[in-house]
Amino acid sequence: MLVALAIPGMNADAIELAVLRAGHRVAWRASDHDEILTQLAQRAPDVVLLADHPAVATATVIGSCDLLGVRSCLVIAADVNLSVGAQRLGLHDVLRFDADGSLNLAMLAHDDAVTSAVPPMPASPPAESDASATPLGTGEPATASRAAAVVDPPRAQPAFPPSVSSSAAPSGAPRVIAVWGPAGAPGRTTVAIGLAAEFAARGFAVCLADADTYGGTVAPALGLLDESPGFAAACRLAGAETLTHSELDRVSQSAPAAGGATFAVLTGIGRPHRWPELSSSRVTAVLEQCRRWRTVTIIDAGFSLETDEEISSDVAAPRRNAATIAALRAADDVVAVGAADPLGLARLLRTHADLLETVDGARVRIVANRVRASVLGIDPHGQVRQTLDRFGGIRDAVLIDDDRDAADAALLTARAVPLAAPRSYMCRGIVFIAVSVWFVV
Repeated sequence: MLVALAIPGMNADAIELAVLRAGHRVAWRASDHDEILTQLAQRAPDVVLLADHPAVATATVIGSCDLLGVRSCLVIAADVNLSVGAQRLGLHDVLRFDADGSLNLAMLAHDDAVTSAVPPMPASPPAESDASATPLGTGEPATASRAAAVVDPPRAQPAFPPSVSSSAAPSGAPRVIAVWGPAGAPGRTTVAIGLAAEFAARGFAVCLADADTYGGTVAPALGLLDESPGFAAACRLAGAETLTHSELDRVSQSAPAAGGATFAVLTGIGRPHRWPELSSSRVTAVLEQCRRWRTVTIIDAGFSLETDEEISSDVAAPRRNAATIAALRAADDVVAVGAADPLGLARLLRTHADLLETVDGARVRIVANRVRASVLGIDPHGQVRQTLDRFGGIRDAVLIDDDRDAADAALLTARAVPLAAPRSYMCRGIVFIAVSVWFVV
């Protein structure tokens, strides 16, 4: 757990040592009200330990922590009672610091006490391979207020929601979700794999399809063999009108998710020269079969939206970018991933208009990946939101903090981020995307 310290007038070194010995990490220290707000804007921890001191224990600090989904705990000496000002703040979590330097941090280990701004997703039983497109059940529809809470997250990511919802019924028909992003490796494959693993861990029957005509990377990212790309094989079967659920079972591979769950993977073409196998009509047919085969289909799409008919004399010839455009148009939702740096944001904003010409803007969810102060300065989340709003009219973007350790762990172990680094900031962002896509319809 990531813990921040704002404990003026107390033995900060002893308290930090107690936090470290309990197995937690210290994010930062602050000594006054303004410094806390600055640090919160740059890096939101899981818990902030506050001294019963007027310089830090203020309503503004507590309110900011609540807004960001950060838990606030007061730290007082063992032989001292709470001040009147601290009592008015209404904090229920109080840690007592003994004179011998001991600090009981047991309550910090209980995640159910941490306020979460993300609602749990419903669980869905795995669909049978020969199931029809009929919804597996009906559940409580998302209300407008609930949808608004999901679409407009706070500047920093909220606390972790539960990994799996236990009893909620699924809602809505099977969904196809395309993950797209501009050129420059913004992290669309990592997000696509993470979404597939997250939905699978929550009980959904999931298929991950690699439809990138410029070279698929899902297979090496998951450590799967791709001598015979599954998505290309499915496209050939669709072209021959012989694609069935049993054939999809045959050409797909399995990848692990949390809780012992798995999801099906249709690997992509490893060599770009094979792109003619992924024609527009074939891709559309495969995705329609996937919609009936699995409850949730995640597509890792290519980056280019350019139509190249003008440079070809044969108007009937296949188009390299047709697979991407067909996948986006066949999807119920599009997750557009851009890198949260000056170059990545410029690429995202320049291609955002092309994306809106291809699909309905109401189906698009914008994700800014790898948000960090090192390239954006103070308040990187605010900088990204202001840029997206000013130049693209985008006000509901999901921001994922830079978390290279989680991404490296996923690549090292050839697993999805929710499985390789379940407590990471990147996993938190992927969970937030999954919840927002599923509930906001």
